[in-house]
Amino acid sequence: MESQTFALFGLTDEGLARLVYLVGLMILVGGGLRAYRHRLPQALKHAGIWVLIFLVMVTVYAYRGPLLRLAGPVLSELNPDRAVVVTDPNGIRTLTVARSSGGHFNIEANVDGTDVRFLIDTGATGTVLSEQDAARVGIAVDALVFNRPVQTANGLAFEARTRVGRLEIGPFALRNVGVGVLRNDQLNTSLLGMNVLSRFASLKVEGDRLILTPIAD
Repeated sequence: MESQTFALFGLTDEGLARLVYLVGLMILVGGGLRAYRHRLPQALKHAGIWVLIFLVMVTVYAYRGPLLRLAGPVLSELNPDRAVVVTDPNGIRTLTVARSSGGHFNIEANVDGTDVRFLIDTGATGTVLSEQDAARVGIAVDALVFNRPVQTANGLAFEARTRVGRLEIGPFALRNVGVGVLRNDQLNTSLLGMNVLSRFASLKVEGDRLILTPIAD
């Protein structure tokens, strides 16, 4: 969209914004010089500190990808259930999950505003919440109908079907996700199944790391 001409002095909106910014900057610098007019060495020292802080911030931002890749394993050790976001040199972001001490991959997701710990189960067709987790995220468990037979590790069980409005894994959000709910005596850990995992571009295991690549926007 082309900038519209501002009536004052024939400036465009963009030009006026730049003018206001420059005037404000001049006032700020002028005020600083006036405040330090008798303390030039101290002024130079403070200016040097701010320049150094600015350079550090620019450097960290410029190298954020490699820094995150280095920090990923450390963050995974501190909180194995936390999906670490890593950006490669091509700008592709992935989610990395560390294998737990039990040999499984667990991940912490946010379901309708509530954190839920899931076991990643590539053999499960759907995502299933335990009755306890379903109640925590605001599902009216008492109103559900447990009439869908499913085969679990503990044998035949009956689940109820419902939907959650938003499921977030790291910075990536999925909307209107179908889930099952099982009674607590049939399921003690919520399962993240293929109806969610298939909404990522790829899923692979490298050593003790599970890597999810989101579908490009």
